[in-house]
Amino acid sequence: MSYIIKMALDIKAGFEPPANMSSPIEAYCAVGTIARAMGLECPERKDTLFEMRQALREAIEGKEFPSTRIEKITRILMSFIRNEATTDQMMEYTLYGYENEGAGR
Repeated sequence: MSYIIKMALDIKAGFEPPANMSSPIEAYCAVGTIARAMGLECPERKDTLFEMRQALREAIEGKEFPSTRIEKITRILMSFIRNEATTDQMMEYTLYGYENEGAGR
């Protein structure tokens, strides 16, 4: 399932304008994906998705995006409007996104 979620991010980022995320699962995966692509440590668990997103926003502020793909994924993550409690399962999606960013590229 994680592979499909990560693939969905890439597909959504391929559109212009990029397609919106449809689930918090995609958002948590995007947090990990962006962190890895931007050269950051794997994101620490926060209580909610919005808190994790804010921590990521602060960590990447002023940095250059390594690709338009990552810029688009960031844009759709930052516009995602559903906040969720961070569960162990959601952190697994974050970790998957982090560990698999750049794999096979």
